[in-house]
Amino acid sequence: MREEQENIWDSLTGIYNRKGFYQATQELFDRNPDTKYVIAYWNVQRFKIINELFGREVGDNILIQMAERIKSAYHGVKGQNGIEGTYGRMESDNFAICFPASFLEGDRAFVHSGEITYISEDAEYRFSSCYGLYVVEDRSVGIAAMVDRSRLAMDTVKTNYVRPYAYYNDSMRERVVMEQILMSECEKAIRERQFMVYYQPVCDAVSGRIMSAEALVRWNHPQRGMISPAVFIPLFERNGFVSVLDRYVWESVCQMLRRRLDEGKEVVPVSINVSRVDFYNQQLCENIIRILDKYGLEKRLLRLEVTESSYSDDPQHVLEIVKRLQDHGFTIMMDDFGSGYSSLNTLKDLPVDILKIDMKFMDDLEKGGKSAIILESIVRMAKWMSLKAVAEGVETEEELNFLKSVECNYIQGYYFYRPMPEKEFEEQLNHREELPAGKELMMSGGEGDFAVLYGESMKGENLFQNMLGGLGIYELVGDRMEIVRANRGYCEMLLEPGSIGLMSGRRLISEYMYDEDYQALLERCGEAEKTKTMVDTQLRRRRYDGSTAWLDVRIRFLGNQGNRKLYCFYIMDISRMKQIEMEGYANRYSQALFRNFDKVYRLDYDTGYAEVLHTSEEKMKIGDKVYFRDFFERFDREIISERKEEYRQWMKDKEAVDEALRGSRSRSLTIDYRVDGPKTGCKQVWAVLIKVTTAYEEEGYLLCLKRA
Repeated sequence: MREEQENIWDSLTGIYNRKGFYQATQELFDRNPDTKYVIAYWNVQRFKIINELFGREVGDNILIQMAERIKSAYHGVKGQNGIEGTYGRMESDNFAICFPASFLEGDRAFVHSGEITYISEDAEYRFSSCYGLYVVEDRSVGIAAMVDRSRLAMDTVKTNYVRPYAYYNDSMRERVVMEQILMSECEKAIRERQFMVYYQPVCDAVSGRIMSAEALVRWNHPQRGMISPAVFIPLFERNGFVSVLDRYVWESVCQMLRRRLDEGKEVVPVSINVSRVDFYNQQLCENIIRILDKYGLEKRLLRLEVTESSYSDDPQHVLEIVKRLQDHGFTIMMDDFGSGYSSLNTLKDLPVDILKIDMKFMDDLEKGGKSAIILESIVRMAKWMSLKAVAEGVETEEELNFLKSVECNYIQGYYFYRPMPEKEFEEQLNHREELPAGKELMMSGGEGDFAVLYGESMKGENLFQNMLGGLGIYELVGDRMEIVRANRGYCEMLLEPGSIGLMSGRRLISEYMYDEDYQALLERCGEAEKTKTMVDTQLRRRRYDGSTAWLDVRIRFLGNQGNRKLYCFYIMDISRMKQIEMEGYANRYSQALFRNFDKVYRLDYDTGYAEVLHTSEEKMKIGDKVYFRDFFERFDREIISERKEEYRQWMKDKEAVDEALRGSRSRSLTIDYRVDGPKTGCKQVWAVLIKVTTAYEEEGYLLCLKRA
């Protein structure tokens, strides 16, 4: 008898366990046959994360505190006739409480029980909880069934952080019964091919052309008609049948692609969903490859969609499998990006090729709110990371125009196409060059360039990457210019071979150009836009390793999307030609200087040393270096000049020299002083300071001296 009593208590919290709660509640009902009771089922939200963040010991302490809180709130609870209540821990972080219904009358603390506070030595932490309420009407159903009903009510508010509780009603029970029926019929539905694969195209935002598609599944039940995936997918995830359904969809897609190829018809890549249950199959990669091999299909035709929630369930495990799939050549898509609570962390860790952006960001588009700013940032971030971005859920022309203005190039949604059965999808593929009915899409100045430059087809990509010379796509907003796409020749020319495609970093062009060249470039871009013709220019540009290159640039205006202007730059490296040209000029120029001056120095303002380029003195050699910044200080007593202080500043400060040179009509500075030495006597020195440009357009300063 004593052992049986010990089995009704929870060892951690000291309150009833499941068995004890059932027993004590039944005894409570027996003693009080006329009292109306309520059973509540209480759960801590995301308790698994609490354990992961703070450790199992902290988690246990929170459960103990909850039990103490329940004790203090409901111990000795009395109804109108002095009737008490019961409470217990069902499992893990789930608690059940039975109390008289009269306890809910008035402003009771129960409705404020959604927040849990845990106080440690260091800080105070707050967690959310939720609970379901079942008003006991029929005691014959049994205590366990009553607890299940209160739990059903709780499940409806698990993601509702505003209202943490719900009352049970019969529709919840009917839903559960229907779920059980559907779960019992799933295998039969597979055998009878009741599940139908629907396809929703992904379109080019500018041309409206179908570029790829997503495979979706619908259940065409013989008695209940079309059943939404929102109803049966969660059920199948719980009983594991979703893996069987996924393989059914994968095979159906491959059959369709193979048949079209055999008929000589065009195909586009199709994305398939990989559910969270699939990731627990160690043979996932092998199974997908086996299906592709069965139908003789290339991996590029089957893309794999991974949800952010799948990754958050078991990050390390999912990461390993995704990497293995990617290593085998599969394109990985992250579905519903932005819908989770840690999207950026997921993107940082999980290797993906395409982002499918959740269009919940478009909710306040008309108000020009924060969501539009966030969406634009995500699209640009995707380009910088060399990822494609697909906006899903696009329904209006306004949404489409906004997405085009931020250069989101791929669109999925009702604006173009709803999900459609296989036969209808194939008919659309047969006429994919035609626009959807009623859709007229234009882009000023584009003339079809974007289909090539941003297109997804292998033909367009090969054409772009293999064009001779360097080809870059530049974006201009105001006077801020960035590169968003580059071909192989461009990257090799500027020593950035690892960023072929959409540039992953170092995008701001002004950081790699001299100010005067950059301003001239903006002027030439304006000319290209105005004349709608190809404009040529030559400019200096620093490569990514810091060296300077001379480039011949042909500029073509492609069009504008909102306040963004796009240009195509075709570049050729003419550094060697410029070097030969400059060396010839410098050689002629230096010979003239050497004939007219006794000494010629090259000043290096970064180090403060002057290098001898020419000298008529035997004791000095070409290549010798002397420190020049303190010249007028070292010989302060011997130098006689009213402008000595000004000369001293020129020697010390390059900015002072540049300012003085800009103010000089001859673009040179004359330094005229006398040196009064005890041995040499008084000597007049005439010096000219000039600024020159080297063969690679690096700035240099020459100081030419001549004694009277």
